[in-house]
Amino acid sequence: MMFETAQAQETDFSNEVAVYLESNRTMKQYEFAYDELLKMLGNQYPKSDNNADGWKYLQGNKKEAMSAMKKELIPVYQENFNETEIKAMTAFYQSDTGKQLTDDPSKMTALQKEELNRFYNSELGKKIIEKQPVLREAISTVSESWSKDLYETAVSLLKE
Repeated sequence: MMFETAQAQETDFSNEVAVYLESNRTMKQYEFAYDELLKMLGNQYPKSDNNADGWKYLQGNKKEAMSAMKKELIPVYQENFNETEIKAMTAFYQSDTGKQLTDDPSKMTALQKEELNRFYNSELGKKIIEKQPVLREAISTVSESWSKDLYETAVSLLKE
């Protein structure tokens, strides 16, 4: 029994994947999507006395919604990459080159472009490219489910 617990801790690198999802700005995209949904719903369901509690909930629930999305994404990455690979991917996105890539790739320097090419020509880079179709499909499925649930919850809270 003790061995199983130690093994589970060894193989669960959820925290590393969570840091990666922040580093590569994936979670920023979901925060933006959440904000955009609230804007759209603001046009459809303007704040009133009848739906004020729903609006209060939605405006205060962003952190929980992001946490739920992250929990859905983590297994996708754990199924496709090991802990060492996730740490290397995180290190890349935390580098100046990785930050520039996510901020504004058009402003990358020649040196940053070389570093990006080196990264994607490495074994890990090739694996990332190879996994893109699988990742895209899995992430799309998770994202659609999250978006649908979020939208349905929001509408149910805001309908008068």
